[in-house]
Amino acid sequence: MTSMTRPPPEDRLDSWKAIARYLGRSVRTVRRWEQQHALPVHRLMHQAKGSVFAFRQELDGWLEARARGPAGRSSASGPTDSMIGATVASQGIGGDAAAIAVLPFRFAGPDPADAWVADGLTEEMIAGFSRLSKLRVTSRTSSVALRGSERDSSTIARLLDVTYLLEGGVVGDGRRLRINVRLIDPHRDDHIWSRQFAGDMDQVFDIQEQIVRAVVDALHLELTPSEEVAMGQPAISDISAWRRVVLAREVAYRWHPEALEQARSLLAEALELAGENAVICATMGRVPLHYLEAGIPVDDDLLEETRSWAERARAADPDHPETRILNGWVAHTTGDLGLAIEELEQALKQDRDHPDALLLLAHCFLRTGQTQRARPVIDHVMAVDPLTPITRCFPGYLDAMEGRFEAAIGPYRDMLERDPSNPVARLFNVWILFAAGHAEEAIAVAESFKGPAEQSTPAHLARLLAAAYRGAIENQQLPGPVSAAAMGSEMYSRHAAEAWAMAGDAERAARWLNRAVDLGFVNWPYLAQHSPFLRPLVEDKSLRPVLEKVKRKWKALSGIA
Repeated sequence: MTSMTRPPPEDRLDSWKAIARYLGRSVRTVRRWEQQHALPVHRLMHQAKGSVFAFRQELDGWLEARARGPAGRSSASGPTDSMIGATVASQGIGGDAAAIAVLPFRFAGPDPADAWVADGLTEEMIAGFSRLSKLRVTSRTSSVALRGSERDSSTIARLLDVTYLLEGGVVGDGRRLRINVRLIDPHRDDHIWSRQFAGDMDQVFDIQEQIVRAVVDALHLELTPSEEVAMGQPAISDISAWRRVVLAREVAYRWHPEALEQARSLLAEALELAGENAVICATMGRVPLHYLEAGIPVDDDLLEETRSWAERARAADPDHPETRILNGWVAHTTGDLGLAIEELEQALKQDRDHPDALLLLAHCFLRTGQTQRARPVIDHVMAVDPLTPITRCFPGYLDAMEGRFEAAIGPYRDMLERDPSNPVARLFNVWILFAAGHAEEAIAVAESFKGPAEQSTPAHLARLLAAAYRGAIENQQLPGPVSAAAMGSEMYSRHAAEAWAMAGDAERAARWLNRAVDLGFVNWPYLAQHSPFLRPLVEDKSLRPVLEKVKRKWKALSGIA
């Protein structure tokens, strides 16, 4: 480089640490990139030792060159990957058409307590692929649903609607890891490649990045510069903290108080180890929301706790997708649907296949009566998360909001069959069966809650609907804690409103509906035109003011003059 073209001094990075920080990677990774991918790093030799430096302009140019595709890359994998990529290209698969499922990695080692490494790797690779615009990846929950499946690869691919499967196994003793990975073309039931990776436990994120990059190279995916930077970048760099977050997410999926408290403890330990981290804070903020969504009565101010964690996540990284999703969830819960939609759309720009963000965005559109905007989002989440029970009901939710109650029964029934112990799924079935006119079946489902679920908030609301149909709603009052839990949720408030409307009590229906509206349910077409519970009372003096408020909010959010 001549003096005429040399970048200004402030463009220079004078250590491996500074170079790594600029690229958003570990020092180990950027050293490897220099050796294997011609990362432009310069050396200055002194009498005692040498030092390294790099220029930001050159690093940016290197990233852009790699983003242009395989022709602009210096491959570290040799001719094998090139031949694989040519095979993929000749099949006409890739680009926007490519879709992959990462099947749960198996674990083999002397201590079963180390099995979390396999789950964590699976989760991190899914997260890595989800950031890529040219690849659709199946969600973690749908992949985990196939753990231990005896189905062949072509059947799994059809079930998940993907063109590739990635599977593997981890052998480790808590210190050393050996990871065997296979990329499979399920249409030919054949391996595209099979490879082994090995290293110490503290190299697990580098190994994860190598696997993701090998898949990207094999599929000849063109990445943007930002995707190049993001690929393989761990959200939590401390291995011990990462372990606790993986375990916390696993137990939180069980959605009962003991599991949620265990998740809290694990996440608190993770924060002690990693310091303020957006992903850990956002994950912690989701725990109180699980209580609210499940209708679990507690004495704590759950929403205030979630807001506190959202503030900490924003302080750590305001633009991280998990921060955005938690912001959206808080806005969704408090009824600020315009803000919720904005935050979730921003999150999906970075993490396009995130199932929680997609589901929540679809929910926001349905709650605000924007069913046409909800439809493609539901199609997307059904593609990336086809086996999760809550996902299965969303086409039915859309049908119900447009007044097609009979068509909605199938998706809601599918949700319950996939998750029969879920009291919320049982309540949904009671509601949709009453809406479609299948009262006797609805009553049977309302009476089928067993065990601890029998005293849950969903069970009480299901029995309230059944009592309203029978004309005995006065004998089926909600206990104080259950009523308080219902008042904190637009969904439960709306079901209570429809129960009292079915009983013909417009005044009480209006009180509950007003609460649902304040919490963000402003789907005026559903409430005024489609709901079989509320429609007969739309001209009642108690309900009319509430419905007028709904209509104003619906028009504002939908952009209707």
